Amino acid sequence: MKIEIKNLTKIYGNNKAVNDLTLTLNDGIYGILGPNGSGKTTLINLLTDNVKRTSGEILINNKDIVSLGAKYRDLIGYMPQQQALYNDFSAYMYLKYMCTVKGIKHNNELISDILKKVNLYDVRNAKAGSFSGGMKQRLLFAQALLNDPKILILDEPTAGLDPKERINFRNMLAELSKDKIILLATHIVSDIECIADEVILLKKGNLVKKDTPEALMKSVSDKVFEIRGTKEELLALQHNVGLGNIIHDQNGISLRIVTDKPHYSYIPVKDNISLEDVYLYYFEYLK
Repeated sequence: MKIEIKNLTKIYGNNKAVNDLTLTLNDGIYGILGPNGSGKTTLINLLTDNVKRTSGEILINNKDIVSLGAKYRDLIGYMPQQQALYNDFSAYMYLKYMCTVKGIKHNNELISDILKKVNLYDVRNAKAGSFSGGMKQRLLFAQALLNDPKILILDEPTAGLDPKERINFRNMLAELSKDKIILLATHIVSDIECIADEVILLKKGNLVKKDTPEALMKSVSDKVFEIRGTKEELLALQHNVGLGNIIHDQNGISLRIVTDKPHYSYIPVKDNISLEDVYLYYFEYLK
């Protein structure tokens, strides 16, 4: 399976939400990172064919998704950010209903297996309205898996999940990615850092970079510095620096700074460069 995005543009009024975007996606996990207004949601809506593009192409194995119609929708599993659930439905009945909506032949075994995957089988008969935010997220993820999609598009999927659930979720995605294209849009940088094969950086509708997490972290390895001190000292410095992140580690507390023009007193950070440093450099420092 291959997705080719060619010169994709979406314009709302005078705003180019996505600007001449060209990408090729093969099986694996792709993290989409960018600040608010970067075009993440618009790109997802274009890929799910929920929004009409202004220009450009989205091809699946050399065929445009518009010409594929219902065949394309059969390939997609989509988990929206909004928790649009029927609160009076049980988890089981919700998935049974979604099978009907999607034209999927459902059976007890299919639904039970998916509920077990997302750790909701034991509450399958409980109403969705009684679920926690994290449980609702898992139920939304479950409906995205019903048709065994070849393309899985997830918008802020780990919102509301506790740390254990997030780890389980990342493990599930890693297993699923062997024969699927998975697009993951999130503000939780650590989720992408853990599982993404490649990261897509978007800014104001433009592609900034697309590369492996390792390559992106290497690209900022000479731009990350730290200052050690007390919490009070570092908080005061943070106001002067303008861009910095206070970090606690086994050696104490430090102010992490991302810059091309370090002060002579800044200490270069050689290890533990993270995607958060990448985010700060490309989206905050290079404004």
